[in-house]
Amino acid sequence: MNNIEENHVILVDIGNTRIKYSLLCHAEEEPNACEDANSLFSFIDSQKNISHLYIASVRNQELVDEISTMCNERHITFVEKHTEKEAFGITNSYDNVQKMGVDRWLAMVCAAEKSKKAFFVMDVGTAITVDFVVDGQHLGGWIVPGFQVMRNALVASTKKVFANDEIPTTFGVGTDTEDCVATGCHAALYGVYLSAIDYISSKQTDFDIILGGGDKKVFAFLKSADNMRLAHLVMQGLARYARSELLKGTSA
Repeated sequence: MNNIEENHVILVDIGNTRIKYSLLCHAEEEPNACEDANSLFSFIDSQKNISHLYIASVRNQELVDEISTMCNERHITFVEKHTEKEAFGITNSYDNVQKMGVDRWLAMVCAAEKSKKAFFVMDVGTAITVDFVVDGQHLGGWIVPGFQVMRNALVASTKKVFANDEIPTTFGVGTDTEDCVATGCHAALYGVYLSAIDYISSKQTDFDIILGGGDKKVFAFLKSADNMRLAHLVMQGLARYARSELLKGTSA
């Protein structure tokens, strides 16, 4: 990589609730997580040889600026990725691409590397996003409340409905109120998944499903299929950019 080793590059994903990070050489593995910039840089400083930091954020710019400043103090090249109109053979359907969260874009970048077919990519987190791509053209997508957001909204908006923190591991029904809330939210999310299959099937009969996100365990009950792939979507999307740009020497 132009004399830049993959263990000298760190990838940072600032999501709605956590900061996740991974060395480029470990992008395909479960990322680490922390709560703030100081914790992130405790890890970076322990490595002693980080030369590049690639970052994507769906949170406030203040945290990104703080990380940028801390990179400058350490002479680490800081690269923030944003949603683009076109890259890696994918054309974004948005007229104003800056309205699309970079997490969705990177999920598509990741998915397009894993699939040479039509696909939908489902990122299961605080929100659930689904995006559809056929022949490199992004058709559009959905944004849906995630399991915990859905459950919390239901409890907050009703007077005699209660919930627990359990996420069902099998698909079924509840026999008390707490279980009914959990299994009901579970069923709603399964409905999104089935609707995504219906939609892409109307466009292309041969397709892949790329599934990822911090809460993807809500779909643990799904049987594995030949056309399903699991991925660390944002990390692997960032990794694809980093490898492409550092190989070409365009980020420094």
